[in-house]
Amino acid sequence: MSFFYALLGFLSYLRLVRLNKNKKVIFFSESKNYRNYLLNLIKILGKENNLSVIYLTSDLNDLKEIPNKINPIYIGAGFFRILIFTFIECEMLIMTLTDLGNHEIKRSKNCKNYVYLFHSLVSTHKLYTHKAFENYDIILSNGEYQKRELEICEKLFKFKKKKIFNTGYIYLEHLIENKIHTINSSDENKILVALSWNKSAKNLFDDYAENIIKKLIDEKFHAILRTHPETLKRSNRALKNIKKNLLKFNNFELNTDLTNLKPINDSSLLITDNGGMALEYFIAQKKPVLYINYSEKIHNEFLEKIDLPTVEDRFKEDVGTTMQIDQLNELKLFIKKTKDNFNKNKEKINSLVLDNKIVLKNQSQNSKRIILELLFKN
Repeated sequence: MSFFYALLGFLSYLRLVRLNKNKKVIFFSESKNYRNYLLNLIKILGKENNLSVIYLTSDLNDLKEIPNKINPIYIGAGFFRILIFTFIECEMLIMTLTDLGNHEIKRSKNCKNYVYLFHSLVSTHKLYTHKAFENYDIILSNGEYQKRELEICEKLFKFKKKKIFNTGYIYLEHLIENKIHTINSSDENKILVALSWNKSAKNLFDDYAENIIKKLIDEKFHAILRTHPETLKRSNRALKNIKKNLLKFNNFELNTDLTNLKPINDSSLLITDNGGMALEYFIAQKKPVLYINYSEKIHNEFLEKIDLPTVEDRFKEDVGTTMQIDQLNELKLFIKKTKDNFNKNKEKINSLVLDNKIVLKNQSQNSKRIILELLFKN
C-alpha cells in the first residue's frame, strides 16, 4: 500500500514541478517527528509569491497541510525516494539529514544548493560523524560555536569550504512559541525521560530505560518517556518490553509523537544522558536536567584530533546534575538534588548562551533573509 501512495506522490511531485516555473525550494523530512524542525521556515517562505515551496516526506502520517497551501508529498523510503533524489531539480534542497551522500540519498547534479538545517543544539564534532556535513553547500548554524567547529574540521579533514550562516535554531523558536508558562502543582510530579539514541550496542536506552521508568513509577512519580525517532527504528525490543510491562501503570505514558509538545511543557524535570534535548530543556523551558552516566555517545571516530570542548558538555557540567547508573536506587534523592542545584545554577544558562553566541532571536527571519539573498543575488 505504501508503494502505491509513494507512486501517487511521485506523480504529484512531477506535476507540481512541471507546472510551476518559480524558483524551487524543496524541504525533505524523514518522518513526522522532524516536521517541527522545519515548520517555521516553511511557513515563512511559503508567503513568498516568487518561490515554489515543496515539502517531501517519507512518512504517511506527515501529510497534514502546512499553512500557505503547502501540501506535503509522500515519497516513501524506497524506490521513488531514490528516484526523486537522483534527478531532483531545484535551487535549494533543505534537510535535517546528516551524512548526505554517505548512504542511499545522494546529491543530484540538477540541484544547485544543498542546505543543512540542524535538528539539535549540540556541537558538530562529537555526536555526528566527521563526514556528517561534508556534502552540503550551505549550513544554517545555531551559533558561532558550530560555525567555528565546522570551519576547523574543514581545514583538518580538507573538506570543501561551505557557506555557513549563524541564523539560529529554528526548532527552539518553535518550542518557545508553544511553551505553556504556568505549571500546576500536580505537574511538579511529572518527570520527562528522554534518552539519546546511540550507534553502540551498549546504550542507556536498551539496557536501562525500563529500569529507570519502573523506579520512577515505584517512587510515585508520573513518568513520561519521550522517544527519539532513531530509537523507534533501532530499539524495537526494548520498546516492546516497555509497552508490555509498563503501560498498565496509570502514572506512566509513552510519547512517540514529537510534534506533541505537551509532555515537555507539563514536566518539571528531564532525565537524559548524552543527547541534545537537555539544551532545549534548559534554554526554552528553564527547567532542571538530571544526567545519568552510562556509556559515552561518540559518533566521530576522530574526536581526539579535534581539540575543542562541546557545548553540550559545558551545559552538563555547569547547569546539570549527574548520577551514575549504579546509583539508580537513589533516584528520588537525585531528583531533589537536581532541582536544588538548578535553582543555584540556572543563571549560568544565559552566560553559556552568550559565550557560545547561540542565536536566540528571529531564527526563521534570519534564515529566510539568507535564503532569499542567495536565491536572488543575481
